[in-house]
Amino acid sequence: MLRTFLHLNSKSINPHNFVLLSRSDRPELAALGVEVRPVEYTNHAQLVTALKDIHTLLSVIGGSAQALRDAQLALVAAAKEAGVKHFAPSEYAGSSNETINLYHPKAEVWTAAKAVAQETGMEVTSFQCGIFMSTFATGTTKAVTEVGKREGAKTGEEEALAGLRPWNFVVNMRAGTADLPGDGTAPIVWTEMRDIAAFVYHALSLDHWPEVMGMRGDVKSYRDILSIIKRVQGRKFLVKENSVDEMRSQAAGDPGKVFYNQVRIALVEGWGMVPETLNRAFPDVKPVSCEEFVEQWWRGFEVGEASWGEDKSFL
Repeated sequence: MLRTFLHLNSKSINPHNFVLLSRSDRPELAALGVEVRPVEYTNHAQLVTALKDIHTLLSVIGGSAQALRDAQLALVAAAKEAGVKHFAPSEYAGSSNETINLYHPKAEVWTAAKAVAQETGMEVTSFQCGIFMSTFATGTTKAVTEVGKREGAKTGEEEALAGLRPWNFVVNMRAGTADLPGDGTAPIVWTEMRDIAAFVYHALSLDHWPEVMGMRGDVKSYRDILSIIKRVQGRKFLVKENSVDEMRSQAAGDPGKVFYNQVRIALVEGWGMVPETLNRAFPDVKPVSCEEFVEQWWRGFEVGEASWGEDKSFL
């Protein structure tokens, strides 16, 4: 996200000043003109000092659920004392956190941030983007483009994933398989990583932040996506439909698949649809469609006959 921010900032007539809070020195970012402030999230006084002149605080913290919770709660407490005006916790997903166990810490952070907002007037927003379209690049061997070279990517896959780790979620593009939520017809919002960054960058210029700012790269069901992939790759896919009861049973039988199945159930129930707040606010942002993304990263890729394999669960 930061590299897209910097690229857009270089073209802006009203650029922003970016400061990165990091547990370690980041000389490669400092070389690009980013002010890096090393912090320990367990040191409240240090965090307050680091945030004293910050207007807008964006959290993109990842890692384990506990680490995400603890670090963000520390940020919320420091932001309150430092007088931060806008705060966006690390959301970037579907429409809610309640039905997905792994996201319960996100709900705790949101509750804490809302309490600070009510007390101080700090505006808090949830950036919602549906599912990361970029995961569809997992497994591609396409060459890096000029965009990737600019950002330091070594492979096309690294460029296309744009900071995500490779992950075959529901669809395995190389194996030619799809483990669908329900019958695969539920509409879902898909947004590419650099488009997410572009929407968030533009949101920085808004005076008022509503509680939810959604963005849409494209709206497609898994069945729609499969039609695109099969046409581009020129082969049939092995497809399995999973009822909600079947997915609940799979989650109960394997703790490592709880997140995977809770998300799939949520998708059937409409979790993947988020509002187009930022599309309406910034119509000049033209996000990549699913068809364009699949064409770019899979057209001309030689694939074999589809076969089921063992995909690693997220947790």
